Amino acid sequence: MVNNGFAQRGTVNIEIARKAFSGSKGTLLALKDIVLTINPGEFVCIVGGSGCGKTTLLRIIAGLETEYEGAVFLDGKKLIGTGLDRGVVFQEHRLLSWLTVHDNVAFGLAGLPPQERSRKERSRDIRHYINLVGLDRFEYEYPHQLSGGMSQRVAVARALVGRPEVLLLDEPFASLDALTRMRMQQEILRIWEAERTTVVLVTHDIEEAVYLADRVVIMSPQPGTIRNILPVRLLRPRDRTDREFVRIRKSIHDELFAPRGMTHLAADSF
Repeated sequence: MVNNGFAQRGTVNIEIARKAFSGSKGTLLALKDIVLTINPGEFVCIVGGSGCGKTTLLRIIAGLETEYEGAVFLDGKKLIGTGLDRGVVFQEHRLLSWLTVHDNVAFGLAGLPPQERSRKERSRDIRHYINLVGLDRFEYEYPHQLSGGMSQRVAVARALVGRPEVLLLDEPFASLDALTRMRMQQEILRIWEAERTTVVLVTHDIEEAVYLADRVVIMSPQPGTIRNILPVRLLRPRDRTDREFVRIRKSIHDELFAPRGMTHLAADSF
């Protein structure tokens, strides 16, 4: 197995005062006063309804949005633009249709200086991450030969092959059927437990957040602010029918639908 050394890496500090978009109807304030620290190896889920700015926040961490007031730091270093220190998986897998699974994963190493990894090391790492996501028998298949879940596994392998400090997931399972979605949730946990990468996952699915997260960040809409941050102190693997699981899920639901300014949950109650 590749030793990525994630244990001491992957601290994310977010300090965003303001993020706005300009349009034909004026200025839309998307995010306001976002202050959040994500610890090394932590699995954090960001939940909220449409328009709360959760995807915009993820894009800022990824370096895909650069026009905002504030800063994001990775291990104390201010982030400017994109980089291999952050891997990103989107809702759509965005695989290149003319490339095999192997070559799509290899594409995740594009831009890596040759001196940082030899050809032998690159080949080893590509196969390692293909094996990690359970697609070793499909290494030379093309995207049209894969199911939706398998395609997302390739996208995860592509995001991890650069050995990022942080893995950013933007509703990666939203387009999958319910059964495949649950299987992919189990898979992403297995991969996270093997690699111990810091993970930030954006979702509108409360159950998904409770199943996966060490902490759940609850966002309020327009402008997006952090309404509450809740630790989920349930042992893994988690039982979705467990009374405590159901209680936490309902509490987050009630928090999301509570009037602005009202907070029902206390972090120390979890």
